[in-house]
Amino acid sequence: MRSSFLVAVQAALTLFLATPAGAIVGGEIDGEQHPNVGMFYFTRDGARFRCSGTLVSPTVVLTAAHCTAGSTDVRVTFDGVAQPDPTRPVSPGDPSRFIVGTAYAHPDWNEKLQLKDLLDIGVVVLDVPAAVIWPGITPAPLPTAGLLDELAAKGGLKKVAFEVVGYGVFFEQPESTPRTPTAVRDLTRRFTTAPLQNINGETVKLQESEGDSKLGGGTCFGDSGGALLLDGLLVGDTSWGGSQWCSGGAGGYQRTDTPDARAFLAEFVTLP
Repeated sequence: MRSSFLVAVQAALTLFLATPAGAIVGGEIDGEQHPNVGMFYFTRDGARFRCSGTLVSPTVVLTAAHCTAGSTDVRVTFDGVAQPDPTRPVSPGDPSRFIVGTAYAHPDWNEKLQLKDLLDIGVVVLDVPAAVIWPGITPAPLPTAGLLDELAAKGGLKKVAFEVVGYGVFFEQPESTPRTPTAVRDLTRRFTTAPLQNINGETVKLQESEGDSKLGGGTCFGDSGGALLLDGLLVGDTSWGGSQWCSGGAGGYQRTDTPDARAFLAEFVTLP
């Protein structure tokens, strides 16, 4: 049996050859609450996929390495409800709502969903500033070095709500048989909240449950690379999930405040 982590990462590169894709699990429609979280299409191995990402400078989008390694023909949008891929032959989206970019993955990303040594971080460098199409868009601030370790050591992460944002799918269970969950795909930016499970090296693990009475749900396929926020700071990007139907459990996020992550990001942006 394949690892559920592997299943999650393979599906997280949401294939949209038939239809576009959809939403944070147990979340809310974002509207303009996180306008600097966007979505991008890309080509890998002859197929088109999509991921989420967050603007961290006028021309740099932070995302996951598994969304950028070997990726070409990248098209980025920050519309709250995204257009279909402008390159597809049937019913393409409006190309004026996208900016072409170049993808880069962390050089030590090894395609393994580890915890301590994850390094699932990458960037897309835009050909022109995002503000050319989205006037007033502001990059998300990055944390200082080791911020999460400092907060955890002081007990400052207990019962804290982390916020996750992305354009991924969610699953609905039909009322009639067979009741196999079906993916809802609507290309809409959504957000939710989840509490911390633990921090392990490069990885933040959240306890994700749509039934949580106080917080929200979690992330799903297509949210990969999307924002993990704490008090407005972009402390991570969505990496993996542990449930085939995104129905709960744990979600893994690559930190942005570790030495290895910061060394990679310093090649593209000015760090705090």
